[in-house]
Amino acid sequence: MTTSEENSYNKNNPYSSQLLVNRMLTEGSDKETRHFELSLEGSGLSYEPGDSLGVLPFNCSGVVDDLLAAVGFSGSEEVVIGETKIKLRDALLKNYACTVLSKIQIKKFNEIAQVDALAEMLKIENKDNLIDYMWGRELIDLFLEYPQPDLSVEDFTGLLRLMPPRLYSIASSLSAHSDEVHLTVAVVRYDTHGRKRKGVCSSYLAERVGETIPCYFHPNKNFKLPEDSDKPIIMVGPGTGIAPFRAFIEERKVTGASGKNWLFFGDRSQKTDYLYGDEWEEYKKNGVLNELDLAWSRDQSEKVYVQHKMLERSSELWDWLDNGALFYVCGDASRMAKDVDQALRTIAQEQGSMSEEDSASWVKALQKERRYLKDVY
Repeated sequence: MTTSEENSYNKNNPYSSQLLVNRMLTEGSDKETRHFELSLEGSGLSYEPGDSLGVLPFNCSGVVDDLLAAVGFSGSEEVVIGETKIKLRDALLKNYACTVLSKIQIKKFNEIAQVDALAEMLKIENKDNLIDYMWGRELIDLFLEYPQPDLSVEDFTGLLRLMPPRLYSIASSLSAHSDEVHLTVAVVRYDTHGRKRKGVCSSYLAERVGETIPCYFHPNKNFKLPEDSDKPIIMVGPGTGIAPFRAFIEERKVTGASGKNWLFFGDRSQKTDYLYGDEWEEYKKNGVLNELDLAWSRDQSEKVYVQHKMLERSSELWDWLDNGALFYVCGDASRMAKDVDQALRTIAQEQGSMSEEDSASWVKALQKERRYLKDVY
């Protein structure tokens, strides 16, 4: 394969990768987290630890058929995607996002339906009511609640947006797994408003083995291992945030990096949610991981999270950072990343005798020096 062919793979022209492994990581847990391995054999594609894999999923056929029934179409109607005519059912399977419900969809829907209750919710002063209404609902719920018998195919597809790719942090090093790329994915499944729901891409992957998956690489220049392999690194990655750090440690081990490695991992229970636990324990035993701190939120009466473990080790953490360590965070942006950021400031205040204002400036300086790197979502 030529370089130009390799570089031509992107979200508009994805590579078809065979799904080699689909393995449950959380047996006995009420969370479903899976490990996937995809083949790159013969593709000429490459990636670096810290990069992401973009996956272009298909919608579940059952979800599509239920939506068609609710809207009143057979699926054999023709629609135009780009310059190509295809059957509506095929377009809903492969091209359109047809689950998540947005404000703009409700607005467009109500331009056709003229439902007073929706018009009221769409008023700016009722935005909280609209948010409550959208939670746990999908496009199908609008049609079930407010049937539109005379809707045209064009009006229906006008409510839809093209299927966006999903980006997943890569959980492997190419140096350790030639011709493969690994992912760590939390599979979303839940019931709301009398219907079973599932995450489009996570369930798409979870329900397949041996099939080809359309994908492409998405480089992340802002989340890389240090060029100087002597530098120590501190990694904070609870839940599926562990993914890039599995790649980091594999890379550091294979390349013989001399820098010290410290991992903070957390989840619900050590018995059922210790993602890649055997690997971490082996790395700790062999000295690849110099420090390993684990936080289990449900294994004791009081919930313990990664930021609590950071504070428990504040003196050592401060020493590592004082000696040039890079600090990485991956995972939930809404709460975890903020709590970890606050813990860093607290450590600076306690161990570095800084004021609150000075600790904030110190954290900003770490970021500016590219020693505090985040991959949060």
